[in-house]
Amino acid sequence: MKEKIYLDIDDVVAEFQGGYCERFNKQPAKSWDENREEMNSHLQILRREKIFWTNLPTKHIPNFHPKGYLSARSIPKAWTYKFMCNNKLPGRRNINQVPWNVSKIDKLKELGCQIFIDDKIETFEDCHKNGIFCLLMDASHNQNYETIYRIDNLDINNILNMYEKLWKKN
Repeated sequence: MKEKIYLDIDDVVAEFQGGYCERFNKQPAKSWDENREEMNSHLQILRREKIFWTNLPTKHIPNFHPKGYLSARSIPKAWTYKFMCNNKLPGRRNINQVPWNVSKIDKLKELGCQIFIDDKIETFEDCHKNGIFCLLMDASHNQNYETIYRIDNLDINNILNMYEKLWKKN
């Protein structure tokens, strides 16, 4: 596999929303914009909770070795690495993070990313506007968004087939 594939972590490989809902006794969001203020307040609490981040359950495990991961997390990278090691995720040595609410585009370009998988609609749209092929991981908070670029697993054959069919031919 020659394509440089990077994966988001939260709600792509880690079940962030489930952990978040359990921690704060919330229902799954239909959109992360539902209550941005409350979410930001909760993130300030979570930034001090190592156990929350290192013990999140997995959501999807890739059946391939990605080039790396890029996630918006304002926590120590060591916590992310511990989560990745705990779950034996492939490609865990190449973890990249940007702070919460910061665009991932510059970092994806710096990494030479060709294929990115994320659950956040804004990141998905930014990638496409900036010439980076992105697939939108299915999640409760992006159901209101219609796209043919939606996936629900991290199967390499599906990812590469979609890349060939939807991007490389253009």
